[in-house]
Amino acid sequence: KGTFHVTSYAYKCPTKTCLHPQTVYRSMESEMLNLKYYQFSLDVIAKVGHLRFNEHATIRQTRRTLKKHFKLQISRSEVNLLCQVYLALIKANRQHDTAFLEKLRNNGGIVLSIDGLQPEKGNETLWILRDVLTGEVLLAKNLSCADTQSIVSLLKEIKALNVPVKGVISDGQKSIRLAVAQQFPGVPHQLCHFHFLRNIAKPVSDMDRALKVDLKKRVRGIRVVEKKATLRNDEKAKVILNYCKAIRVALSDDGIYPLKPGGLRLYRCLRKIQQSIQKNNKPKPDKDLDRLLKVLCIVDELKTRHRRISRLYKFIFEASNILGQRDAKAEKVQADMQTYIDRIGNLRFRRQEEKAAVWNILKFTASHWEGLFFHYDHVEIPRTNNDLEVYNRSLKAAHRKTTGRASCQGYIVRYGAYVALLDSSVCQRDTLVGLRSVSYGAFRRCFGEIRSFRCRLSFKRYLSKDLEGFLRDQERCWAKITV
Repeated sequence: KGTFHVTSYAYKCPTKTCLHPQTVYRSMESEMLNLKYYQFSLDVIAKVGHLRFNEHATIRQTRRTLKKHFKLQISRSEVNLLCQVYLALIKANRQHDTAFLEKLRNNGGIVLSIDGLQPEKGNETLWILRDVLTGEVLLAKNLSCADTQSIVSLLKEIKALNVPVKGVISDGQKSIRLAVAQQFPGVPHQLCHFHFLRNIAKPVSDMDRALKVDLKKRVRGIRVVEKKATLRNDEKAKVILNYCKAIRVALSDDGIYPLKPGGLRLYRCLRKIQQSIQKNNKPKPDKDLDRLLKVLCIVDELKTRHRRISRLYKFIFEASNILGQRDAKAEKVQADMQTYIDRIGNLRFRRQEEKAAVWNILKFTASHWEGLFFHYDHVEIPRTNNDLEVYNRSLKAAHRKTTGRASCQGYIVRYGAYVALLDSSVCQRDTLVGLRSVSYGAFRRCFGEIRSFRCRLSFKRYLSKDLEGFLRDQERCWAKITV
């Protein structure tokens, strides 16, 4: 309702015979208003966090709101500091939130979803561990290395929650599989079917992309026909323009790999357009239609390549259909998959690229075999890890919405591990209740982690700006040591 200045007097017992003369007595009410050594109260910290991470306001906008509506004289650096304090409080509250743990136990345990998000090469990977059943983020941490021991350290923190783990889902990364086998022996570890299909389809997908590039190179020649048609106003010109629009729509569809290949989709669309133009041009040839047919003749030239890629893609679709069976037992799906592998393993191909594509299917199926079939006997474990990937994309989208930037790599590098713990559905008042329940010791531990993390980023920025100056300092230090 306004700005208050609060003074809290602490005291010790003045009685000489007191059994605890050094005990300091403080007001519980005033202690809950703010953190020790911080001049702004917890409700201000909650407001800053809500504006920054729920309403996606910038640091500048947050400061302006506090000054305008609450008459708070606060600097941008202080707002930035309070954002870090807010994140540390959220993390500390999550670690000691008994209601959150009770919610997990009421489900009989957790189904653990694991995925790493690397913003760009050379930066730390953001690892997010999420419960499939509740959709809650259990742990988010930045790691510089993704080896087995690093993943084990994450899984140990999950074990420390003392909540049963009913199952695990992840991609087929070897370090994850070894870490899960070490920490959760006997727990079903489902490997994501989407990642598996993407891996077995990679050589064929690369061939499909090359087909799409070759088609687009030639078909862009419709611009000349399009320009001429725009200068006319007759009915034929309208039909020609409509054909050009249809071609442009086909060119804009890049497909979604691995199961919606863009090259094959583009080829089929162009073939249908070509056949329609030929039908119109057959009774009475037209110069503009002839030009369009000349551009589209690339479809005939690439017919053999299309047929070859289509044949190889049938193997990918067949694997997807086998794994996509509903209400089937693991034994049946496994038997169907074995029949499929035996059949394509006996096929013979003349071209080296076709042999490589089939060998890739056999290799990845053999390496993923043990983890592909748990889903069918454990319905609570999903087939794919796409829910976590959708969640990761929502983190990026929030930053893009705030800043208008196309890239969100810096955002993930700067805040990822902490922002992943935020729940935008919780109102500011409920958040404040959680912040007040955090002990100062727990806050300092979490705040130390985020400050250490930010110091590493500051050091990286310092090196990028003045590497030569840094190296000169090291040379001077070394010279002093060796004198």
